[in-house]
Amino acid sequence: MKNKTVVTLILILLCPAWVRAGQQKPDPNVNSRYDVESVVISGVAESKLSKTLRDDMQKLVGEKYNQEAAEALAKRARKELRDYSVSVKVKRGDKSEHVTVIFEAEQIRYKRFEFPVPLVVYHSKEGFSGALQVAIKSHHNVFTFGLVDSSDELLERNAGFRLRYENRKVGTDVVQLRLDFNGYHQTFNNATQVVLARASNVPGIYRWRQDFAPSLSLIPHRDLKLSVGTSFQRFQIQYPVPHTMTAYAGTADVQYRHRLQSRGGIRQDFSAGYSLRTATRVLDSDFVYTRSFMTADYRISRRRHSFGAHFQAGLISGIAPLFERFSLGNSFTLRGWNKFDVAPIGGTRVTHGSLEYRYRPFEVFYDVGAVWDRGQNARVRHGLGIGWASKDGFFASLAVPVRLHDVTPMFMLGFRY
Repeated sequence: MKNKTVVTLILILLCPAWVRAGQQKPDPNVNSRYDVESVVISGVAESKLSKTLRDDMQKLVGEKYNQEAAEALAKRARKELRDYSVSVKVKRGDKSEHVTVIFEAEQIRYKRFEFPVPLVVYHSKEGFSGALQVAIKSHHNVFTFGLVDSSDELLERNAGFRLRYENRKVGTDVVQLRLDFNGYHQTFNNATQVVLARASNVPGIYRWRQDFAPSLSLIPHRDLKLSVGTSFQRFQIQYPVPHTMTAYAGTADVQYRHRLQSRGGIRQDFSAGYSLRTATRVLDSDFVYTRSFMTADYRISRRRHSFGAHFQAGLISGIAPLFERFSLGNSFTLRGWNKFDVAPIGGTRVTHGSLEYRYRPFEVFYDVGAVWDRGQNARVRHGLGIGWASKDGFFASLAVPVRLHDVTPMFMLGFRY
């Protein structure tokens, strides 16, 4: 009995000490007591980082290691190296009680091929267009859900949803898998419906459209991306009676992006792309056609000045539904023109070019382009404008069509991400 009493008293006396010991948390950064011997940048040439950032990294030398300061510098490096992930590693230095801080950069291949997309756009003739999307990332898997209500890209206004799954590292970061499923409901401008009534060789309007598109991509080189896949589209044609039709196509895409080495403060960027869609009876498609589209962009900049040249061209053979036909006259092509005045039902041929000069966020631009069908003469149109664009993606522009009458300015405002 006495022994039990003694044990109980000992436990009561020791309990506060155990509680305090349990509440004491170990130092999450055991390296904070060491001095920084040197700073190393690995995985990328130091010249890719600004001199200010490199100098700030070297200021860590001789000080006690500070994890928060190192992470803040890595964050700045990630902003400057948009195609790289940057992490902080610490290893034992050559001297006792010293460490070496390593800023390790690893190239992210897929980011080179992510282009800004419009989230919100206002066009003075077409109204608002917008998209809201949420992405959930887990390791190399990305799930994206989005809602869209847009009349900026195609002849119709699309309202619906977009779902996407991406695996950005299928065994290796050279191979990627992507699955898209989209569902839309459409409304059409009166000008499109009036012209369609007289165009017997162009398929009519539809009220809903669904698209399932799996694809596989290969990135054999940091500047090159190759993709192959399929696109299974179903849509309800309205006339003469509502009925469902299909456009089942094989797809192939090539993307190339390259940044030339900066010399004398001059930076040059070049990108090009080619897209091929072939709807065929082999896939049990109701529509049979081939759609080719290519783009090329070049930009040269030095300090506050920037000059850009952009080109695109497309060709459709066979009979394609309206959503595949080319159109010009929106917030980024043939600015100043209304696409329903240019070609209310689009065309099977298109060519477009744009020149722009930018000083800081202010820019002036010139657009020229034509869209037409086989057997028609191409009517070339021109547009001029001024604009403002921030680094964060906000833009505003005012453009006018180059013609002798009805010169009505077009105003565009939006945000691209």
